[in-house]
Amino acid sequence: MSKKSCIQLCCASIASLACLNAQAMPTSEVIFEKGSNCGHYQGDLTSGELFSLEMSAEQELVISTDGHVQTVTDNKGQVLEDKGGANYRYNAIRTGTHIIKMVGRVDSAVEFCVY
Repeated sequence: MSKKSCIQLCCASIASLACLNAQAMPTSEVIFEKGSNCGHYQGDLTSGELFSLEMSAEQELVISTDGHVQTVTDNKGQVLEDKGGANYRYNAIRTGTHIIKMVGRVDSAVEFCVY
């Protein structure tokens, strides 16, 4: 096997593993109660969890949690900047589905509010 084909095979294997890792983490949709701008999650975040929610451009997402928000990305894959404060705060740039990647404890509590 030539050096070039060996490198190509190695790169393909790494890409396949990356795809499997991304697929292994299911996405949970954040459900908001009727008339409320907040949704809740209580559960295990030790292995990481992805949450999805729909946001309009210019809306603010505030996340209160005992866990850790790793990233918030919009529907184009752009990572949003945490605006800080007492909670995690993000401003949507585009309308669409946003993905929140979190880690935490076995029994973590999360509140997602959109304003």
